[in-house]
Amino acid sequence: MRGREHKLMFVGMAVLLTVTMLAAGTLMCAEKPAHWPKTVSIGSGTGTTYYAIAGGMGKMMEKYLGVPGIPTKTSGGEETARLIHSGNLDMGFITPDVGYDAYRGIGNFKDIGPAPIRVFLQDFPLHYNLITLEGSGIKSWSDLQGKSGYYRSRGSSVMEFLWDASLDAYGVKGKDIKNTMKYDRASEWIDAIKTGKVDFALDCGFHPAAKWMELATTHPMKIIHVDDAHLAKIQEKLPWVFPLTIRGGTYKTMPEDVQTAAFAVVVDCRKDLPDDFVYEVTKMIWTHFDEFKTYHPVCKFFGPEAVTRTNFAYHPGAMKYYKEKGVWTKKEDERQAKLLSEVGAAK
Repeated sequence: MRGREHKLMFVGMAVLLTVTMLAAGTLMCAEKPAHWPKTVSIGSGTGTTYYAIAGGMGKMMEKYLGVPGIPTKTSGGEETARLIHSGNLDMGFITPDVGYDAYRGIGNFKDIGPAPIRVFLQDFPLHYNLITLEGSGIKSWSDLQGKSGYYRSRGSSVMEFLWDASLDAYGVKGKDIKNTMKYDRASEWIDAIKTGKVDFALDCGFHPAAKWMELATTHPMKIIHVDDAHLAKIQEKLPWVFPLTIRGGTYKTMPEDVQTAAFAVVVDCRKDLPDDFVYEVTKMIWTHFDEFKTYHPVCKFFGPEAVTRTNFAYHPGAMKYYKEKGVWTKKEDERQAKLLSEVGAAK
């Protein structure tokens, strides 16, 4: 009798588990509206960082929304923007200099006009760092005259824009700098600074990070402060720049707060993607942020509050989520209206 009861109990549990699984599967299918895209392509540029993040986002979309996301390598932000413009790409990572021009149809995008792109996610912020050593004689950008250094990584257009705008803000002419060079890897400028071959270097990155930590451990590294007045001048030329602070004590050689110009790569999407779909993608990232962070170490530096420091038009679906979270305020509404008016768009 007892064996029969156990058998019936086992059968009952198995039936209950099967029904639960089928119900869950049915619910997942029912929750995917017919007007959503069947798949989503995500442009990731050429680097491994964004390809890994795009791949993670794609897996999460399939897992939670039933829409597979396909990471797609492109030659960079410009090709990503052009592919979104032509409808051959749904989403992608775009540097702010490219995004600014693509949205307005200026610069390299004059031939195709304003790209139908809207932001739904903003990348981790990157400081634009002027690095030197104590005793170099460099206490401000204005002290670069007569100095030698690495001013940008090879192939980085955003660093070229930042370099020119920063020099202009401080009234420094490029011809007055003794020697400027490009580098392929950070180790090049680090070794050159250590050995005294150069006086300074420019590099972008978040803080703290290993490359800064290692240099500050062995040498009296310092990153040059940019005050509010000069930052405002930089922003006049580059509206996508914002101030960001390196907290004092982050490195043992830098006990005081240091402010730098900063920027962030944005994740754009086609503006005609359904509002409810983009809402769910945005919500998915932040609801399952612990999972999102596992796809690359830099993901932990993403944050929903980034909407307050950008200068790009957002997708209505993303706006809805950020409003629900309380990070999108009247100030962001005013900014959005102004940006849309620039291209004569309603949303």
